[in-house]
Amino acid sequence: MRWYWKATLALAFVGMVAMAAAAFGQTGSSSSTPAATSSAQQQGKGAARLGRLGNRVVHGDLKIKTPNGFANVKVDSGTVTAVDATARTITIKRADGQTVSVTAIDKTRVRKQGQKASFGDIKTGDLVQIIQIDRGDGYVVALIRDRGPAGAANGQTSDQSPAAAGIL
Repeated sequence: MRWYWKATLALAFVGMVAMAAAAFGQTGSSSSTPAATSSAQQQGKGAARLGRLGNRVVHGDLKIKTPNGFANVKVDSGTVTAVDATARTITIKRADGQTVSVTAIDKTRVRKQGQKASFGDIKTGDLVQIIQIDRGDGYVVALIRDRGPAGAANGQTSDQSPAAAGIL
């Protein structure tokens, strides 16, 4: 394997870990700290590169280090095939053909086109990324990142930055 493919794979893995760690660290936080803001600003071009790689993720199971130990994280991306806003359930079909169904909780954050949104804003046909965290008694949905209609999400959009989506 050539060195640039190895570097690309390593950067993709680091990007996944960074996205999952940020999602885990921000799920219970309601206020922004100056340190977090300056950290996101310091990443500059690196954040944009991670966003493009993060948009290629179909599925990932990660184990991340947290201040309290370790956490298991799942990341799934795909097209929404069914959504029930009342029951807060969403079903997606991943690019590899697998179907994933999850139920959001009250603390689940939803982002659409990089902005805060509600579960009701998610529509069938949207391209989404779901991040789940194992809290010890099973996985809970921490973040749903909606990138809009699947056809529009394949092009370059301003939503491809993880910092804009609230992930980093």
